[in-house]
Formats: sequence, structure tokens, C-alpha cells
Amino acid sequence: MIGMSPHAILVHYGYPGIFIALILEFLLIPFPAETILVFSGFMWHQGVFRIVPLLIIATLGSFTGSLIAYLIGSYVGRPVLLRYGRYVRLDEKKLIAAETAFRKYSIPIVGFGRFIAGVRVLIAYVAGMNKLNVPLYLVITIISAALWASMFILLGSTVSAYWHVGLRWIEANPVPSGLIALILIVAGSFYFRYRRDKKRNPATVTAKS
Repeated sequence: MIGMSPHAILVHYGYPGIFIALILEFLLIPFPAETILVFSGFMWHQGVFRIVPLLIIATLGSFTGSLIAYLIGSYVGRPVLLRYGRYVRLDEKKLIAAETAFRKYSIPIVGFGRFIAGVRVLIAYVAGMNKLNVPLYLVITIISAALWASMFILLGSTVSAYWHVGLRWIEANPVPSGLIALILIVAGSFYFRYRRDKKRNPATVTAKS
């Protein structure tokens, strides 16, 4: 599963793939959890998945990963994070900052930190290291996991809906679509050329503007 694209994981493994993928993220394995959920929402809109099982599986996957990370942080803690955290760009300085913030705002961080990639994984370990009350941690985590999973699944469904609307409009209006695409290409080429020239000679670009 590791190394496969999010779309390939969903096509080959379905619901179990979502569950395992969301757990792997919390084992300090760089994994595109949000992308998995967005794609699953896209496929729900296409009729591949059903919304209730999808939400349950996604919530349980993220919750289970958080619980495993909490237990690792509680029983092993800092050595594991510092040894394997480099794979998610974690060093001792960042860990100390995270612990300091956690001691001040533990409940808000557990509740809302899940919505920040990278921070989501770190929080679970730090919560375990600081022995946050287990029942409290579990309640906040299951609620946060459900909201987080729902948000990205619905985002994927919305993208799918507008994507198909856009495709139908392009098919019905090929000439305006072509003109818009041409304008975007030209504007983009000028923008990137400007950025390139600015990096090479900032003083000259400033003088011209």
C-alpha cells in the first residue's frame, strides 16, 4: 500500500484501504490522509462508496491511529519521536515547542490540531507523553476525527460535483473554453517569466515596474 497513489489505494482496497491508510499516518509514515479522504468523497459522489460506511470507516481509522500514537507516546515517548520523527521533519526543538504549547492548551490542541497536517500526528504522541486523561482524550479525539473526516469527504464530493458541471460546460462551449484556456496560459507564462527575472535581477525588475 505504501507508495501507491491515493486513487489506487481506494480502487484496490476500498473501505479497508481507507482505514489502514489513516492509521499508517500516525505511525510516522508520511501519508496523504487528507488526499485519501478527498478522493473517497469524490468516489462517493460517483456512487463507488456509501456515505454512512465511509464516514464510520474514516472516523475509526483516524481514531485508531490516534489511540495507537497515544499509547506509544505514553509508554515509549520521546526516544521514538526523536528517532523516527525526522521522516515528518520533527526535531527536538519542534518537540519542545509542541510540549510547551500542549501543557497550556491541551484540550483545544487535541480538538482542533487534527485539522493541521503534521500537527495532527504529533499531538497524539505528545498527549500520551503528558499522560492526558484517557477518557477525556478518547471523547475529544472521536469527535474531532468525525468532524475532520466529514469535512474532507464532503470537500471531495463538492469538487466532484463542480468538476462534472465544468466538464459539461466545456463540452457545450468549446470556443469560449479555448479562449479562457489560452488567456490563462498566456497570463501564466508572463507571471512565471516575471518571477524568474525577479529572482535573477531584482533591481532591474523593480526599476521597470
